Amino acid sequence: MEINDLVIFTKVAELGSISKAAKELGYVQPNVTARLKILERELNKSLFTRTNTGVELLLDGEILLDYATKIINLIDEAKVRISNNNTQIKIGATQTITKNYLSNLLINNNAKFSLYTRPTEELIFLLKTSQIDVAIINREWQDSKIELFHSFYENIGWLGSKEIKLNDFKNISVLVNRDKGCPYRKATLNFLLKVKNDWKVIEIDSMDLILSMIECGKGIAILPKTMCTKKIVEHHVKGLTLEDVKINLYKKNDNNKVKNIDFKEFFH
Repeated sequence: MEINDLVIFTKVAELGSISKAAKELGYVQPNVTARLKILERELNKSLFTRTNTGVELLLDGEILLDYATKIINLIDEAKVRISNNNTQIKIGATQTITKNYLSNLLINNNAKFSLYTRPTEELIFLLKTSQIDVAIINREWQDSKIELFHSFYENIGWLGSKEIKLNDFKNISVLVNRDKGCPYRKATLNFLLKVKNDWKVIEIDSMDLILSMIECGKGIAILPKTMCTKKIVEHHVKGLTLEDVKINLYKKNDNNKVKNIDFKEFFH
């Protein structure tokens, strides 16, 4: 009994027509009929009865259909697992997310993953064109072909040099990313708007430069608390409470490579 014969059999059962099944599978009708006869000879049972509109399953055919469907599904599942085995997962993330959560993948030289650090808009393009398997971004994204499969929240706060004091803030610059979609920039500007503060705001393209300026005491910024170091600490500023930032993991609907990966471990 060949697997392809079971595929032909299930398609004829599904459509109730040998001619329709042949057309859909790309075979000529006599070949489909011949393969069904071979199945019936092997089982020594009739599987179909002819009707005015096509064919219908007999009782033995219904029994075979149940098992044939399970066999085909198991084979498809095996093919997916085999094709995904040892396949490198391509993960795309923004500079901040990579620095805060994914750097260990690089440090540990984990060959299972390949990292792409790009701006959010480029990550979206790479995912839509299947150049990466996962996009990790701190924004919401609606697309019928894209699936949100995991998310978590990160705490943010006012980060500054360990050497500065709270009353120095009125004489220090506030640093924000130039990217207007950056959630830390939005949180900063919303905070300043609500407390009606006239601190000087400086826009910067590079996260590394922002952190360097913070470390040297030349500015403060609202950033994830995970970016605190021995020299950069959280400063509690009177005003409104800062809301956590949601981090989303997206994949294409038809991508099963990441199905068995536990991404939660990256974000503890």
